This record gives sequence, C-alpha cells and structure tokens, in this order.
Amino acid sequence: MSKADAFLSLARARWKQAEEADQPQKERELADLKFYAGEQWPDAIVAARAGQGPNPISGMPAVPARPCLTINKVREPVRQVLNQERQADMGIELVPADDFAGLLQGRTIDHTEIELREGLIRRIQRQSHAADARTWAFSRAVIAGRGYYGVLTKWVPGTFDQEIGLQRFYNQSAVLLDPTHEQPDGSDAGWGFVGVDLPMDEYTAEFGTVPATGRANRVSAASDAEWRTLGDDAPTWFHADGETKSVRVVDYYYTVRTPVTLVQGTDGQTYETSTLPPGVAVATDEDGQPITRRDSRTTVKWAKIDGCQVLDETDWPGQFIPIVKVTGDELQPYDRQRRSEGMVRAARDAQFGFNAMVSKEVELIGLTPLPPLFVEEGSIEGYEDWYQAANTRTLPYLPYKRTNLDGQPANPPSTVMRQAQIGDVVVAVREFDQAIKSTTGIPDPTLGNVDPALKSGRAIKALLDQAQRGTSNYLDNLRRSIGYEAQILNDLLEPIYGRRPGRLLRLVNSEGEVEAALVNQP
Repeated sequence: MSKADAFLSLARARWKQAEEADQPQKERELADLKFYAGEQWPDAIVAARAGQGPNPISGMPAVPARPCLTINKVREPVRQVLNQERQADMGIELVPADDFAGLLQGRTIDHTEIELREGLIRRIQRQSHAADARTWAFSRAVIAGRGYYGVLTKWVPGTFDQEIGLQRFYNQSAVLLDPTHEQPDGSDAGWGFVGVDLPMDEYTAEFGTVPATGRANRVSAASDAEWRTLGDDAPTWFHADGETKSVRVVDYYYTVRTPVTLVQGTDGQTYETSTLPPGVAVATDEDGQPITRRDSRTTVKWAKIDGCQVLDETDWPGQFIPIVKVTGDELQPYDRQRRSEGMVRAARDAQFGFNAMVSKEVELIGLTPLPPLFVEEGSIEGYEDWYQAANTRTLPYLPYKRTNLDGQPANPPSTVMRQAQIGDVVVAVREFDQAIKSTTGIPDPTLGNVDPALKSGRAIKALLDQAQRGTSNYLDNLRRSIGYEAQILNDLLEPIYGRRPGRLLRLVNSEGEVEAALVNQP
C-alpha cells in the first residue's frame, strides 16, 4: 500500500469510528431539534387520532379527527438563555501568564504587544461576525446538547497576505470530532472532520482539476463501472441514486507528533537538542549527567479529501485543531456512550403531556356535539330548516306544531343539557405547565410572571437572579469554549500577521475605535 493510500485509509477509518461513536448522540439531537421545531406528537398517536371515513362493510359511520394541538412552551425558555448570551457581550482578554505558554520561545512580551494582539482579535471578531458563529453553536447546544464553530484562514484578495476569521457551521451534523477527546471544548482532540456530500455537478465545478496535483480529477470523469468500483472501495463516500450522484468532501484536520529530546541549558532555558544556541551548554544534575527528557512536538495539518484522493493539503499554521465545541449539559457516563443534553430533552414528556391535556380540554369543551332535540313526529313538519340551522346559528325562537303525526297534542321540543367534566383536565394542564418550567430550569419570575405580593425592586431582582442561576451552566460552558477560541486565535496571530515585514494592520481598540499599526518593522 502506498503512502497516499495508507493516509486515505486511516482518514476513512477515523471518519467511520467517529460516525459510529456519534450516531446515538446525533439521533437524540435530531429528535430534540425536531421537537423544538414543533413536531411534538408521536407519529403513531397522530395516526390513531386521525379521522376515518364511513366503513361500508361494517356500517360504521365516519369518525371525525381528534385534535392534536401543539402549544410549544419549550421555545420561550430556550430564547431566555439565548438572549442572556447575546446580552453578555463576551470577549477575549489576554493574560501573559496564561495565554503565551509555548509561544514566547524564550522572549518576553510587553504591554504594547498585548494591546496589539487584543486589537487584532477584536477586529477579527467584528469582521468575521464572530457573534453569529458562537450564537449558532450555542443555540444548538442549548436546544440539543452540542454545537460547533471553527476558526479559518483565508487569502486577502489580490495579495499574498492571509487573515483569520470565525466560521459558522450551518449544518452542525457535518462536524465529527475525535471521540477519545476528554475536554468539553474539544481542545484535546487529535483530529476532526468538517464535510458534506456534494452533488456531482458542484463537485466537478469546484474540483474538476485537483488543486494538489493540477491534474484532471479522475472521479469527475469516472465511468459507471469505475464509479461502482469507487463505491466498493470507499463505502458511504460515493453515492448514486439513479442518475443522481454525490461525493463526500471533507476538511480533515489531524495532529502529527514527532519525538524530540529536551535539554536544559546553563542559562536556565529549555531547548530541543537540535536548537541549542551556540555558546549555551547543557546543564547537568548532581551526578554530572545532562538534564534531558523525552518529549514530542505536535504539529497540525490540514487536507481536503474525498474517499479516494487528496484534493488539497498544507500545514496548518497553528498548534491547535481549529474546531471549537460548545457543550450543553454534559452527563456523567454510565455506559459506552457520550451524552450531552440541551433544555428540550428533559422537558419532552412534560410538553407532550401539556399538549395532550390541552387537546383533551378543547375536545371536551369546544368539540362536544350539541345535545340533540327530542321532538314528537310531525311537530316540526315544515320547520326542518329552522332546526337544522339551530345547530350552527343562534335563532330567536323555534316554531313547532302543537299536534303530532297522530293529531294528538304534542309536547314542545326538549333537550338534555350536558355538562363537560373538565376539572381533572384543567388540573393536569396546570401540573404539566409547571413541569415544563421545572425541567427547563426557567421558573415564572424569568418568564415575567412575578408574584404581585412582591413590592420591593430589590426582592424582585434577587428572585430573577436566583431564577437565572438555574441555567447559568450553559453560559459557563460557552465561556470555556471562547477560552479555547482565544488560544487558537492568539496562536495564529504571529504566523498569519507577523511574517511579512512592514504589514499595515487595522485594529479595534478597547473603546471600539479603528486604529492602524505597522507590524514586524525592520
């Protein structure tokens, strides 16, 4: 097997490993997203409550459909948390002791460089609409349990300069991360994928010529027999449905670890053996032995691949996988699955019970058949239209004949009043409504329903603060993810903006004003 084939085989195996590990969690997330969108009745129950026409065999009359109302009460709690995130105005502040480990390589950093870096990061966040990328991933985490956004680099049009931006992944299911990662923000993942299945015409338009080789793409020109061979060699990567074909194309980020030996110099600094500066000797311990230890150097690489070839590849300029994970409520493991939940999962049963009880209430009150009239034969002869209209209209009076069909005195038409028994249903509606608030962690004060007995503004504020603490874990998880984003951005600033001498950069200062700075001056 060639080196290229081994590389692609490993990439496909990793994709399959992540996809299989992720499938149960992904199914739960898609079910919660569907529930949040308003599809809250199980299909079997909807089918059972559907109307039925008359049965000519059994003689059963037509049965009208029973109501399946959806009063979506899980959206408001989710919006409360999302609006808290929008109002929080989270940003990035660099701290020399924490944010420059491994970046300084023996040099010191001053206040001017910190201001320069923070100004660059503010401009990156403003120019690339960072808030949109974060909010999209955060909303996915709050609703269903997980979300992702990314950091990318791109060419400045018409130049050889690059710039950094934040990327929103519209299809969150297109992200697969190394399932062995431990950290909730995904910062320790060894590899990750971001990809979609492209229709053949889009694939050919973009990759008709392979950027990595400059040659014609053999997939675009594949015959039907060659296409079947590709599908056999890389199942799930090449799809065909009749005349419609699609190809899976992914961005593949992965780490490469190179063993190195670290030595301590006599100047107190740590070096690799290959980078020990001239004039600096290796320090020794009490026994006169050199102070060394084994370590590894981690580099990140990027490749765009389909199932059978590398379309493009390069070294990633930073040392972190640029995929940021945002976690909702991560559960302690009790089996081989990894579980994260949003606000919808715990509220599903309460919401369904609420919908069912409200539907029952409408059925009992609004859809109860009108009580029939009891009339003697012949007493309404000639007035049938009046009595038919009385089922749908309010008439001032109803005439009738005082004799029946036999000519005998007739009693006036009468009816038996029916009283809908809804007391238990009303109680159940209130209980399920309260259960939704309890399971989402959003009580009445946060929804604007404050006890009228509370007159003090301080007491009301304390009650609101207490209510908001029930969902503060979601914002805490987002802050952790933004911390990893800050690591990625800070790590990329020098290789992206600091390599060309005399590059003029636009910054945003702490007051929100745009400034210019010349970096890497001779």
